[in-house]
Amino acid sequence: MTLFKLAISSAFVTGALAAGAFITGTALGYCSQKKDIVNKLKQLTIKKRPSE
Repeated sequence: MTLFKLAISSAFVTGALAAGAFITGTALGYCSQKKDIVNKLKQLTIKKRPSE
């Protein structure tokens, strides 16, 4: 019976972590689209090499 309780509690913890990650990702995606942060980050990370 303890194995069954462990399986249920592990599934609950995994589900809670997955739900938290989903909500966080959704909130960040909404904010990034709203404030146009994605284009700013792309401009910062994609740079040409000076030798080219």
